Amino acid sequence: MRPLLNRFGTASGFHLVLFSVDETSYSREIAPLAAFYPAVFIGAPWWFPDTPAAIRRFQQAVTETAGFTRLAGFVDDTRAFCSIPARHDMSRRLDSAMLAELVMRHQISEEEAFAITNQLVVRNPRKAFKLD
Repeated sequence: MRPLLNRFGTASGFHLVLFSVDETSYSREIAPLAAFYPAVFIGAPWWFPDTPAAIRRFQQAVTETAGFTRLAGFVDDTRAFCSIPARHDMSRRLDSAMLAELVMRHQISEEEAFAITNQLVVRNPRKAFKLD
C-alpha cells in the first residue's frame, strides 16, 4: 500500500476506496490514511458487520479521525438483491441517528446535519466513484 499511496495518494484524479473485514483496521489504519491522502476514501463494511451496532462502531471510528467527506457512502452488492432496499433504509437511519446525536450534543447544527446527510448519500458516492 505504501508504494501506491506514495506515488498516487495525492495525485489529482486518482481515487482509492478502502474496505476491510477487520473492523479494528478502520480506526487504526484506514481512517488515518483517508485523513491524510486526498485520493483515499473509506468504504463502509456493509457485507461483513451487517448489524446496527457494528455500523455505529464503524461510523464513530472513522468520522472522528477522517470526518464525513472521506466516506465513500453506502455500497452494496447484487448477491443480496432483494435485501438492498432494506439495507439502504438501515444505512440512512443509522446515518440520521448519528447526525441527530451530534445535533443533540450541540456539536453540529440541524442545518449542518442536513448538509452532511446530502453529502453522505449523494455527493460522496458520486465523488468517490466518479459518477458525475
